[in-house]
Amino acid sequence: MFYDAKANTLAMLPERLQSILEFQAIAGAADPELDGLNGAIGLLAASASVSTASGDGLLRWEKILGVSAPINSTDEARRQALRARLMTKPPINLTTLRGIVEAFMGVPVEISVADSVVSVVYRGTSRVADLTPLYAELYETIPASLIVTIAYKYVVWAELDAQDLTFDELDALGLDWDTFERGEWIG
Repeated sequence: MFYDAKANTLAMLPERLQSILEFQAIAGAADPELDGLNGAIGLLAASASVSTASGDGLLRWEKILGVSAPINSTDEARRQALRARLMTKPPINLTTLRGIVEAFMGVPVEISVADSVVSVVYRGTSRVADLTPLYAELYETIPASLIVTIAYKYVVWAELDAQDLTFDELDALGLDWDTFERGEWIG
């Protein structure tokens, strides 16, 4: 874009004027100012989208969408929270809800509803350690009669049996107990 180019006002003058000391002094004073203005325009242009916003742009988006940023969060975590809020457009169904949670956490999730409880389970490492803003977002999105639970999906006996592994094959995988019970090794 135009604001990415370095300012060079001297090059815009005819060749015979470029060697004049006064024009060189004006260009020397004007170019840094124009570069600063172009940088500000670049930041404003980047703030037009949640995906490219940073700093003040993210703060502006958080105010517009009413999102509270997670404590000590990175810009990427703040972007994920904003993307999740932007995805909350009716109708709210399990697919939309899954998209919101996956956008916030950054891992695939399984969602089910039973007895007025929305259960979310996942495996892997969530991008955001503090899920409080996600809970707040979900409770603003879903009907008030539902409760949300988010839990890690550990390995259960049925999943282990489905792998049809002998003890020697399981031992050959060389898994420590934490890796084993987390189940990320199950494909």
